[in-house]
Amino acid sequence: MAEFGVNIDTVYQTVQALANKEQRGYITPQEFNLFANQAQLDIFEQYLYDLNAMRQQRPEEHEIGDSVKMIRNKLEPWTQMTTLGTNGLLPNNSRTGRIFSKSGGVLTRIPKEMAPEDYNRIVGSAWHKEGMAQAKELVTWSSEYGKTFLADSSGLAEGRVETVLRRPKLVYWGYVIINEKPIYDPSKSKSFELHSSEQPDIIIKVLELAGISIEDPQLTGIASQEEGQNTADERI
Repeated sequence: MAEFGVNIDTVYQTVQALANKEQRGYITPQEFNLFANQAQLDIFEQYLYDLNAMRQQRPEEHEIGDSVKMIRNKLEPWTQMTTLGTNGLLPNNSRTGRIFSKSGGVLTRIPKEMAPEDYNRIVGSAWHKEGMAQAKELVTWSSEYGKTFLADSSGLAEGRVETVLRRPKLVYWGYVIINEKPIYDPSKSKSFELHSSEQPDIIIKVLELAGISIEDPQLTGIASQEEGQNTADERI
């Protein structure tokens, strides 16, 4: 069973320990929270990029160790099946996978993606509209407002989205001030949703972002060293 979740305090303490090595700086909780969310989003977006690239390279690979399966497993917390009604509304900040039509409870036909203006031109032509109806062709398009629409020759239709990916929720290292110092408070914190194996990469990315922010090439160098060690460990 996949293990998801990376403790926010573990990452925070590790980042601070590496950043303070040889007195190279301190990252405030506010800065850390910004960097932590950017790091999580970067890793999440890289999943999607890698998944697309690997599918194109090995579309039929389904063996143990298959990179496509590994990434799909890591995307599990943000993946869901959902019905797409004629209002086209999907969860906010979501991405869609394959879309199927639903007729009599049966999912059939993968729709063709089309711009709404092209669809309007087709259904505005009696000849093209008739051909679309005879072929039982379905089209889909997405709007900038987070909606995905499904339509046939007669207008909007019902369908089902195979996968919907929402973005990871915000993470934050919560704290209380004691003796003028921030002390970790679990009740005010939210940990990473990423797979537990991503902890080293989160730490590296936070350090890199911190080094860029404070223009400290040494701190960025520490991140590079940690990344190199992490890569070496993965090869063992």
